[in-house]
Amino acid sequence: MAPGATCPFLDLPVELRLEIYSYAVLDCRAITVGTARLDGPHHDIIHRLYGNKRSPFPGIPKDHEPVIETRYEASLLSSTHPATIPLTPATVDPPDESYEHTQTAYHTLQLLCKQVNSELTSHFAIPARRQTSLFVQYPSGLHVLHTLTPQLVRQSRSVHIAGTYVPRTYCPPRRACLGAGMAPPQEKLQGDVVPDSKGQLDSLIRSLCGPNPTHPVEKLEMRMYYPGEDSYSTVWGDDSSPLVIALRNVAYGEVSIELWRGRYGTGVYMAAKPTGDRRRTVSTVWRKLEEGRHGRPPCGSWIVDPNWPEWNTTYEMSEGPQGDLIISEPVH
Repeated sequence: MAPGATCPFLDLPVELRLEIYSYAVLDCRAITVGTARLDGPHHDIIHRLYGNKRSPFPGIPKDHEPVIETRYEASLLSSTHPATIPLTPATVDPPDESYEHTQTAYHTLQLLCKQVNSELTSHFAIPARRQTSLFVQYPSGLHVLHTLTPQLVRQSRSVHIAGTYVPRTYCPPRRACLGAGMAPPQEKLQGDVVPDSKGQLDSLIRSLCGPNPTHPVEKLEMRMYYPGEDSYSTVWGDDSSPLVIALRNVAYGEVSIELWRGRYGTGVYMAAKPTGDRRRTVSTVWRKLEEGRHGRPPCGSWIVDPNWPEWNTTYEMSEGPQGDLIISEPVH
């Protein structure tokens, strides 16, 4: 466009421009972000990762690739039945544009000019104008979201985080409690990047439910599994614990927590729902987690909610053995 020329798009009535903005988001009810393990002969895995001068995506588990599905995909969240990418002669090379389906017109319109950017931002500031539920695997899917497709957060009506928390820092008190040589196992990561999962989760939750949220949602859900017999202390006593980070950043609204204590691990469910007033109420219920034994679900299968991708704006207590319920005083 020549210098000084006007943009025909800005000559349209603002009501029509707002209608056009509605087509700038992904037309899907759910998006799932995670990673999948490459499954095939070793030489095919090496070719998929390094062929044609490629390099593995840094900061995710070894022999994995980022995956972003424009639908709900439970395997991308699961630790007991994780997603895989079978390598065949047709899939030994990755797609040329692996994430083209997530790069919507929204991304381009943001860069058009200040006026369009402002109108676009205001138009999607109201969650009711967004229809997508974003499901994110923790921690690798969170790293993928943060580095590859952060624009998906702004387009989401609700955000659901699910995964396993294993501390990367192993403090002396925990070592003394468990005994020598009992440090938690760590997955080997690709590349020389160690993701700042604490900072990424902190930033995400603050943008959704902080005192001045930039991407307010109708509901934030988190299902986090802490493996180990002593894991209950990690839930509350680790500064990098996802629940600690969530409670530190959810400023207002109704916060509901279910703590599922088991012999082999602890499950934590948290739901945060904005209420419109500047106070926060936290309710907590304790439950018994039955897993790992004969006839019981595998350890960690609790992570995936069987009701997903469906969810309610209000909190509904999960089915299971009843426990003690504590409702804290409202925090203003």
